[in-house]
Amino acid sequence: MNKSNILLNIIKDRRSVRHFDGRRIPEGDMEQILEAGRWAPSGANVQPWRFIVVTRRETLDAMAGRCYYKMFKSRHVGEAGAVVVICGDPDAGSPTYMLDCAIAGTNMTLMATALGIGSCWIGAFEEPAIQSILNIPGKLKIIALIALGYEVGKASVPPRLPLSGIVHREAYNAVNEPGIITKKKSSGPLSVAGKLLRVLFNRR
Repeated sequence: MNKSNILLNIIKDRRSVRHFDGRRIPEGDMEQILEAGRWAPSGANVQPWRFIVVTRRETLDAMAGRCYYKMFKSRHVGEAGAVVVICGDPDAGSPTYMLDCAIAGTNMTLMATALGIGSCWIGAFEEPAIQSILNIPGKLKIIALIALGYEVGKASVPPRLPLSGIVHREAYNAVNEPGIITKKKSSGPLSVAGKLLRVLFNRR
């Protein structure tokens, strides 16, 4: 299998995992995940990111109480083997520092997938509380948390819009827009309700 197929398979295999068994991640695997983040591109190569790795159970539990999905606490943060907190420095010299950090985070989730480790991007959290828990300087902006660990069960394959509905050639063509049925199937009210119920019963 050539490199492009290997990479595409890893991208397709990545899931947002919301139920971990709590096992620690081997240090060698954790280093590879962080190294993948370190090699992300950034504006003017300023590398505005700082990564905080959290593995202590009491700290993870404290952080879990400050992360939410809609009205529900993100319990999987407390179950994770590790959480990487991605911080960005607004003064580093890149006007795109938040995007730079997001790319670094994506690199880490893909490396985790390649290593057989589940991940979940946490974007809803109480920033002042997380800053206090981890003693993060006020000059840094928390971009996201990435929960990492070994999955309990198997996350379902999420639907994806077809390329024909999202790709435009040379100029935007409204005819290509996905139909209402496709949109409702992938992201309508029933889809959201299902996600909320899975979170509530810890079946994510």
